[in-house]
Amino acid sequence: MSHHVKAPAAEKFDPKDGQFAQKVCLGLGAIGLIVSAVLLLLPQTKDMGAHVWLFAFFYFFTLLVGCLFWTCLHHATDSEWSVVVRRQLENLTGLLTKYWVFFIPIALLCVFRADTLYHWMVADPHKDSLLAGTKGSYLNMPFFWARVGLIFGFLALIAYVLRKLSMAQDFDGSAKHTFSMRKYAIAGIPVVALGLTFAGIDWLKALNHHWFSTMWGVYLFAGAAGASMALLVLVVSWLKSKGYLKPVTEEHYHLMGKFLLAFTIFWAYIGYSQYMLITYANIEEETIYFRVRTTGGWYWVSTFLVFGRFFFMFVPLLFQGLKKSSKINFCAAWILFMQFVDLFLIIIPEFTKSDGFDPVVLVASIFPIIGIGGVLGYFFLKNLKQGPLFPTKDPRLAESLKFTN
Repeated sequence: MSHHVKAPAAEKFDPKDGQFAQKVCLGLGAIGLIVSAVLLLLPQTKDMGAHVWLFAFFYFFTLLVGCLFWTCLHHATDSEWSVVVRRQLENLTGLLTKYWVFFIPIALLCVFRADTLYHWMVADPHKDSLLAGTKGSYLNMPFFWARVGLIFGFLALIAYVLRKLSMAQDFDGSAKHTFSMRKYAIAGIPVVALGLTFAGIDWLKALNHHWFSTMWGVYLFAGAAGASMALLVLVVSWLKSKGYLKPVTEEHYHLMGKFLLAFTIFWAYIGYSQYMLITYANIEEETIYFRVRTTGGWYWVSTFLVFGRFFFMFVPLLFQGLKKSSKINFCAAWILFMQFVDLFLIIIPEFTKSDGFDPVVLVASIFPIIGIGGVLGYFFLKNLKQGPLFPTKDPRLAESLKFTN
């Protein structure tokens, strides 16, 4: 620890500060889960209920996997600036160890009502040339369940080990934990890349197994990385409003804002590249995705996504003053909302199809969002109580405290 910087005292989260928030999370979670269950069970709404549950499930999945990416990147690159905010990433990624529970409704649908979400599970390979050919070797039930287990297993393992080692270092201060975390993080980056890619293919792209796109995984990653950084900004700001995380300065916010800008641009670049290449080639199996989402009411949702996620955010995030002020919280909240719109546009048109955008489905999607979000919020608040709010004995803490852009 540099003698030029005084080591700050460890900050512990006071359980009293989270009591009301936990009650709110439990209340909202209970309401959301009950209504979601009703939507899934009623014959009139079971198809809609299945799609909105998948939407909410994958929305939070991208946020948690994105947080795991930032945690792995921190250790793999030996970053200094992010030490004071890293614990919140770890507290969020720790939720991945429990997240498989929310996949149970989707798993039950795949077993008992397979045609609700994934037509390939009930399609006759003899009548579907794609299933009879190359896609049949990938889209089959044994391989599908194996991938589900591997995705949840490896992501949860990396998240658990990195958080456990980080917490252990708070007690003994041993540098060996830093080297161990670096090794796991380097292994974790391809795990995150493959996990998010295969999850996106199996759970989203397979909603229409006839569709092709070679940029799908990168597109989902761009959205997940930007949205998870936005979530980190809001979590840090909430804790600071409670009097915690005093070592976090406007310089840390400035860099987090830079990442918001970078992934706003990257998301737009990947999205445009996918759209341009598919429309230029004009191949039936590729254009079907955009034909559905640029007709009827979905055209306006697609237009809103393009302008809302890129143009509306690009100019404000260019300004250094905004990134160093509380206004960055509005940008972060907006990016999270646009991630909502993005995934809504990916999943729900496969349910409404030719009927176009339906406001009823949008309202219905709110309940699984608050259901899953409420439960995750409750366990996140529990994670806050389990250790210091920032790594107190990380050897890079001194550099993080005096970080400047």
